[in-house]
Amino acid sequence: MDLTNSDYAKLKKEIESEGLLNHTPLYYSIMVLVDLVVLISSFVVLIFLHEWYIVMLMALPISFICVQFGYLGHDAGHWAISRKKAVNNAIGYFCHSFILGGSFNYWKHKHNEHHANPNHEELDPDLRQDPFSFYEKKTGQKKGMGRLLTRYQSFLLPLAFFMISFLIRKDSLLYAWKHKKECVVDFLLMITHFFLFIGLTAYFIGIVKAFVLYIITCMLIGFYLGIAFTPNHVGMKTFTDADSTNYLTQQVLSSRNVKGGRFITILLGGLNYQIEHHLFPHVSRKNLPGMKKIVKEFCGKIDISYRDDTLSKAWKDIFIYLNEVGKHARRFPLLKVASNMVQ
Repeated sequence: MDLTNSDYAKLKKEIESEGLLNHTPLYYSIMVLVDLVVLISSFVVLIFLHEWYIVMLMALPISFICVQFGYLGHDAGHWAISRKKAVNNAIGYFCHSFILGGSFNYWKHKHNEHHANPNHEELDPDLRQDPFSFYEKKTGQKKGMGRLLTRYQSFLLPLAFFMISFLIRKDSLLYAWKHKKECVVDFLLMITHFFLFIGLTAYFIGIVKAFVLYIITCMLIGFYLGIAFTPNHVGMKTFTDADSTNYLTQQVLSSRNVKGGRFITILLGGLNYQIEHHLFPHVSRKNLPGMKKIVKEFCGKIDISYRDDTLSKAWKDIFIYLNEVGKHARRFPLLKVASNMVQ
């Protein structure tokens, strides 16, 4: 079917008529309060019980709740929390720059590029995750160690997730340094983050335990983020400038939903409704479940594939897809050269 932007306008009008484009500040206020209570309680436990095994165990709830704050920062960056820019920015800075220790401005810059061009092979920054290849064309561009890693990327990618937090901090600092005037608040909050999460914690439990706790927490946060975000687009259709498509089609075909009820919604921060989120990024997380039925039925009417998998099915397909893409790097070029010389 030849779709136009008017189809998206029809869908938006239907969703708006159900009141699903309205903001839900009370919902987010409760969420921020609950997350703060859990985070502060976790550190209070460490102050009074800081044996090594307690320190190791507390890395789990701390990393979990830090990712929950990351989801809140994500929603704030999309202006999904409040109609007021100042409120969204305040929550975004608090969650990303202070709690997670990464630049909120860097994240907005990168994430907005992704939303404008999801799974576009040249324009989506999320497809430029070296040394891995998320589409076949990139595999052919790899050489040396990059080519070797790509061969076995389906096995190596989950291990690489443990490094995500450290890479985000590195890229955040580089971005903030390059855009100093824009990132003054980022700098101040990132410095405060390190002072409190390492320095102040060390005052109560000792520098070695504080440092180990911080490293392990960062690794767990990275792994959690990788498990949560990868199903959103990896293995879905990719696009190039040669493709003639529209906003509605690209957003839906490049995205995958993950079903599983309220537990999955909490675990993935509402990003399990990835199709709805990409179509209407400013929508409150609370309203995404109500949108799903409308969007899914609409996609059926206009004959657009709507992907909705369980988390296990999504990861099974991702593993198969990455393995297939990696096969292209397993062809040893020197054998072709030798074959051509013999002929």
